Amino acid sequence: MKKTLLIPLLLLVLLVACSKDAAPPNLRIATDATFAPFHLIDAAGQTTGFDVELARAVAIHAGYEPEVIVLPYADLFTGLTDGSHDLVAATTGITRNRQQTYRFSMPYFTTCQVAVVRRGSSEPQAVAELKGKRIGASGAGTSFHAMQLIDGVHVSLEDGEGISSLQNDAIDAWIVDEFDGVGAARASNGGLDVLAEGIAKEQYGFVLALDQTDLQGKLNSSLSVLESDGVVAELMQRFGVARAADWPVRCPL
Repeated sequence: MKKTLLIPLLLLVLLVACSKDAAPPNLRIATDATFAPFHLIDAAGQTTGFDVELARAVAIHAGYEPEVIVLPYADLFTGLTDGSHDLVAATTGITRNRQQTYRFSMPYFTTCQVAVVRRGSSEPQAVAELKGKRIGASGAGTSFHAMQLIDGVHVSLEDGEGISSLQNDAIDAWIVDEFDGVGAARASNGGLDVLAEGIAKEQYGFVLALDQTDLQGKLNSSLSVLESDGVVAELMQRFGVARAADWPVRCPL
């Protein structure tokens, strides 16, 4: 009788010991690495950025081993549905339409869409002055939807065409994320301005497959801890996405 009891006890001890030494489960994080400083490939060829490093930190805190995968934007979301990866970290705005197809973490960053205009006293100085103007945005994402909030002539352009179209007087305003907008204005040698009033608020979230409720809960719990511990704020400072006092844009509440 003692021997038969001893064998299960030994097996239990071995299982506990093995579980302590077991490697954490893998969490595959996909990004397109095209939007510095949030996600990019640096000079050393490493995938990094605020989104990527925050996703890594959240995954580790939640008990996972993060693996970052770089894919074309079009493959980020199909990969969630077919199980190729577990999470997308690519400055994805949380919208009602997207929430019908995907599950989001709690928001980890708030930004807004802005209008970039030509500099000059005869050019628009406020969002209200864009009414009736030729307004451009790219694709069908958040910039395009923000453009629809303005009563004007709407032009859909490819990524990269907006600034040249603005400089060539083909449009009067280009709607884009605030970081792209401020960067374009600062790089224009005084030729462009970004309007101070943000047009539409946008909150970024990590994206999961719709059925990943347990993973969502774990990531949200870890993200909350990292925010409270100051890790999120430190990463914002590190990657330059913490807005300085002279930041020219005021995002709507």
